[in-house]
Amino acid sequence: MIVMKFGGTSLAGRERVAGAARIIEQTEDPTVVVVSALGGTTDTLLDAAAMAERGEAEALEALQARLAREHADALQGAGEAALCQPVLDELASVLTGVRMLREQTPRSVALISSAGERLSTRVVAAHLSALGKPARAVDARQIVVTDDNHADARVDLDATRRRARRELLPLLEQGITPVVTGFIGATPDGITTTLGRGGSDVTAALLGALLGAREIWIWTDVDGILTADPRLVREARTLAQVSYREAAEMSYFGARVLHPKTIGPAVEAGIPIRIKNTFRPELPGTLVAETSPTLPQGVKTVSSVRGLALVTVEGRGMAGVPGVARRVFEAAEASGVNVVMISQASSEQSISFVVSGGETGRLLATLRQRFALELEAGAVDGIVAEPDVAVLSIVGQGMAGTPGISAKLFSALGAMKVNVLAIAQGASELNVSVAIKESSERRAVRAVHSAFGLTRLVNLMVLGSGTVGRALLDQLQDTHASIQRRLGLDLRLVGLANSSRVVLDDGGLAPADAPERLLGDGEASPGPGALLDRLMEGRFTDLVLVDLTAADTAGLHRAALERGVHVVTANKRPLSGAQAEFDALAAATQGSGARLNYETTFGAGLPVLHTLQELVNTGDRVLSVSGCFSGTLGFICTRLEQGAALADAVAEAREQGLTEPDPREDLSGRDVGRKALIIARTMGLSLEPHQISVEPLVPDLEAGLDQALEAHGAAMSQRAEQAAAEGEVLRYVAEISPEGVSVGLRAVPRDGPLGSLRGQDNMLVYRTDRYSEFPLVIRGPGAGAAVTAAGVLGDVLKVARG
Repeated sequence: MIVMKFGGTSLAGRERVAGAARIIEQTEDPTVVVVSALGGTTDTLLDAAAMAERGEAEALEALQARLAREHADALQGAGEAALCQPVLDELASVLTGVRMLREQTPRSVALISSAGERLSTRVVAAHLSALGKPARAVDARQIVVTDDNHADARVDLDATRRRARRELLPLLEQGITPVVTGFIGATPDGITTTLGRGGSDVTAALLGALLGAREIWIWTDVDGILTADPRLVREARTLAQVSYREAAEMSYFGARVLHPKTIGPAVEAGIPIRIKNTFRPELPGTLVAETSPTLPQGVKTVSSVRGLALVTVEGRGMAGVPGVARRVFEAAEASGVNVVMISQASSEQSISFVVSGGETGRLLATLRQRFALELEAGAVDGIVAEPDVAVLSIVGQGMAGTPGISAKLFSALGAMKVNVLAIAQGASELNVSVAIKESSERRAVRAVHSAFGLTRLVNLMVLGSGTVGRALLDQLQDTHASIQRRLGLDLRLVGLANSSRVVLDDGGLAPADAPERLLGDGEASPGPGALLDRLMEGRFTDLVLVDLTAADTAGLHRAALERGVHVVTANKRPLSGAQAEFDALAAATQGSGARLNYETTFGAGLPVLHTLQELVNTGDRVLSVSGCFSGTLGFICTRLEQGAALADAVAEAREQGLTEPDPREDLSGRDVGRKALIIARTMGLSLEPHQISVEPLVPDLEAGLDQALEAHGAAMSQRAEQAAAEGEVLRYVAEISPEGVSVGLRAVPRDGPLGSLRGQDNMLVYRTDRYSEFPLVIRGPGAGAAVTAAGVLGDVLKVARG
């Protein structure tokens, strides 16, 4: 047997009720169904009670008519509106009594609010019967026996067990599906009570436990228990299984699926609870059971609760004085305030606790009254409240006994510049909670979710749809499955832009179709600031801005990094401007924790930057870096060596996609100069662009590319022939050292390392204290769309793995 509970969102209107009925009808096991009121009905009933108390007869009549109409609509195709009339008539009588007395009582409110469930059982039972599955509406007041607390009643388990078996088992034996009202019960005298928050879930758990169900299924509007609130973390995913203890912690600290009180009967009976989505019934949902597998990093969810305040009682006179904590919590109890979280300094000079923000005023008044003498004597320095607080919690059974959990939590928060106001951890190590400002909640939850490996999705915004951009899109398409399989990562393209247009899709663009969508569906580029705002609205946890342009995007890079967006760039301009701009980018990465990877700003896919950074980071002193840094100019020099004219060599390089969009950037030496400046800065040198000595490969480019090639072609051929006669070849060489940086055309020995380069090959020679006698050499192709795109993809994966 299965007990199924359907919440209000699953029953909001005829179509949803019919969908729920189909789910029940297709279930092979004998089923007991528990239902909440149709979506929005309970609020309507409470509004009606308030109207009645105020004596608003006309508004009350209109509201009752609407309620009758909504339930008649929900019954269409399954039964007559008269099915609901007895409940509506009783409701009208009770509301008339409240209106005449101008008074609501807990007893009358319980009776009024119970009407929603009593109506919905009739509607759902009618739909089931119309499908050919016999069903009967059952009033839980005939089953669930409670005390006389009308708003949050306590259940008499023995009496309820006897009634449940007496009322429900015979129906099941006859092949009839009981549809039971959730949320409500009755005293032994038959007076209506309600079970409080999560009451319908409690009803389902009770019946499941008392009837010995195989499982309890809670049908709701989400796919199960998620790793985070999807309103905060877009990439939150469904957990396959959690333990009872984990579910209780998750619910207490913000998860919206189960309330701790719901789990109690199921825990005692050892009955699993399954959370499923009414709108996607084919999905397995989340199983809540006695035990649960742990995730690799121990944490399963990152939860948060807003609308809180941090109350602190502090004073030097509190240290070593027994009973202070007791008095604090007695004051909370006397004020009717629930304490969410507690933190006490080891010095015993302060106690902090988190409460609902709306309860702060009366709690402060009670505390100041109870500690009036201590405040006057100076033993207690102050009783203060900090408003607008949220509590962030990490939960997971695998946290227990795992070193470094707290360190990773605080590192993630620190990287996002989130200040921790208070900390609490239970001895079970199942939960660590921190109080933070509400304004930090979103970025804190996202950062922690990512830090513990719960986010497996990296979102890419690609700027530039030229040859490198298209090569990158091809590689994203081709490697998607292998990256998922090998690394457990999903790279999702959420945007593509060129110089004038942009296309954005929070759900993801197919890389193969993205260029076509940019042209067809794209809109005018909104500008850097507006683009970032649009991306921030997407609530992406790990977002990488990929810059494949040749534009001056330093300001965009800095703004993105400051907002926690990672940047991967093959664009040299942002890193080779003024030293202050370079320093600002570095400061932005340190301030936000976002990564700036720029391996492909020189050397295409060669690991030249990574090697240099590792040398510097491990304390080696870099004496010099030299070599050929341009695959484009290397190709041109090789063709000159082979006897080609300068104009023809440049034309071939352009045809093969080796040059910058404007070839003059290559031929002027500016491109290599920028690369040399980036290398120098990575070495730790502070240099301005004008301090780089640049000799152009082709002079006088300002007059026009064709004119310059024609004017200097003969001289270049003559220079190549002269070098060949002396056993040398021409290479465009960069030399970087603390003494200075220069780039220019050099004649080098044909049989030397640089002379042996052919075509697009680059070579970088690192001389350091460790590599002084035998320099460290890196050689390989340094130009081409495919190798550059591969280097960019490698930088993206570094961000993802980090």
